[in-house]
Amino acid sequence: MLTATLTSPEATGTFARLLAAALAPPALVTLRGDLGTGKTTLVRDVFRARGVEGVVASPSFTLAQSYEGTDGLCLHHLDLYRLGSGADAALFAFDDYLDESALTFVEWPEAGAAELPPADVDVLLEHRTPQSRELTVRAAPALEEALAVAMTAAGIGDARTVAEV
Repeated sequence: MLTATLTSPEATGTFARLLAAALAPPALVTLRGDLGTGKTTLVRDVFRARGVEGVVASPSFTLAQSYEGTDGLCLHHLDLYRLGSGADAALFAFDDYLDESALTFVEWPEAGAAELPPADVDVLLEHRTPQSRELTVRAAPALEEALAVAMTAAGIGDARTVAEV
């Protein structure tokens, strides 16, 4: 597990760019946290770093938006906030967004927990102050360590990896 305090929106943006550089398809990234913790902003910054131009809108009402990044990379953004668990989630076409050539980001994954495969990367953002967030990332140990090193080199947060028992 990787933890860090992101002290500003700029630090969160830097983390997003580092995450974008570290990910390779296929990858499922889940994003958890209260309203207003910056989940959509983080996804938007990742997509910008992967070459998406134009508006990157929250799919809160449409549930899903897809974008094309650099070199034709398929980027999907799902927001399950308005999706009911159970029958609603069972009817959602998750397989359409989990293909081998895509990076898929899912906000509010709890609603689709019974239908989604395990996440490759799980990101939790928690309010610390009005401008800062506590970040927790669960991923393969090598990815966690690479992100911690990159974050330290970029001078953001107080990144540290912690072994889970």
